[in-house]
Amino acid sequence: MFRLVAAIATYLGDDGLGLAVSPGVIEVAPSVHLEPDLLVHPAQFGPEIPWTGISGWWLAVEVSGRSSRRYDRDYKRDAFLALGVREVWLVDLDEKCVLVSRTGEPRDVRHAKRVAWHPPEMAEPLAISLPRLFRGVP
Repeated sequence: MFRLVAAIATYLGDDGLGLAVSPGVIEVAPSVHLEPDLLVHPAQFGPEIPWTGISGWWLAVEVSGRSSRRYDRDYKRDAFLALGVREVWLVDLDEKCVLVSRTGEPRDVRHAKRVAWHPPEMAEPLAISLPRLFRGVP
């Protein structure tokens, strides 16, 4: 997970366009509170903004093993998308792949070699080598 957070943080760089928080919180008052392992949102919502004041989330990432895989796929992914998260990654540690879901597109598109992410606010896409990301994961 550390490699993924580092790759996304490096990608966001010093431009100040987006923030990566881990763990992140998507809170829609009064009753929705979801905590992805990593959340990327526009930097205009700085650390001083309460979670209920943030919207326009770019990316939510869930890292799943056997115990949480079903819950992440059957509940959290769709909940994130329904709340307006543009893209959701389910990082499967057992299968060593990333399942990508985007609003209005097919769910759980499997990536085993490389995953790319390109929010429109960023000039260039981020490409992550998955064999490198999963190196050392049993």
